[in-house]
Amino acid sequence: MNDIAIKQTIDKALLQKRFCQASSTYDQHALVQQNMAKKLVSMAKQILPGRQECALELGCGTGLLTKEIQSHFSYDNYTTNDLVCKVESNIKNIVAHKQNCQFRFIQGDAEQISINQEQDVIWSGATIQWIQDLDMFFSRISRSLKNGGYFVLSSFDTDNFKEIKTLTGKGIDYLSKEDVILKASNFFKITDQQSWFEKLYFNNPVEVLKHMRLTGVNALTSARWNKSDLENFTNGYQFYKTTKGFPLTYNPFILILQKR
Repeated sequence: MNDIAIKQTIDKALLQKRFCQASSTYDQHALVQQNMAKKLVSMAKQILPGRQECALELGCGTGLLTKEIQSHFSYDNYTTNDLVCKVESNIKNIVAHKQNCQFRFIQGDAEQISINQEQDVIWSGATIQWIQDLDMFFSRISRSLKNGGYFVLSSFDTDNFKEIKTLTGKGIDYLSKEDVILKASNFFKITDQQSWFEKLYFNNPVEVLKHMRLTGVNALTSARWNKSDLENFTNGYQFYKTTKGFPLTYNPFILILQKR
């Protein structure tokens, strides 16, 4: 049962393909990610200046976080990045209503792209779980920020999709929030943090798989399930059934980091 298994050695080309396929359905189904974006910006508003010169958003996707940022912050220069090039026009439209804001889109892997120095803030919504060398990544982010600049991020803790992991024995090897903080602390001080659990409920286990496909999070293996795999998964998921339906657990966290 490997269709939703996520290898720690990440195939970025396949990741790009899956999120490209889900780009038209993501906003409708990514309910938890929408909530994460709202919480991230709400927390950042308490700490970051409302107007700054330069900002970079890594892994902007379809723009859930971009919309929140643009509603509450102003920048002279706003650069976005994503693996999927087709999202550029949508992101540009989100930013376009901001007068005197220079917009730039960089297509590519956030671990590999060239990042302009002297950023006031770097945003990252539900992206760092795809980063393979987090120590090196934090070092690059720190070097790209002005002194006292901020790295504002959300990601997922170790119990994310715990039902899937338990049933299949597979899943992304999420670093815990504490491990992420430990790595980040070499370059940043923690100014705020939050973590929580959130469950979505579905009418049957097949709808759980459909939800994962429509949000792109079945992203890292091209293997297909056979009939027996699907039956075993469906039967096993009965253990989790509640009066609300079949749950899928999300375990998000938010960190607001300031460059040391």
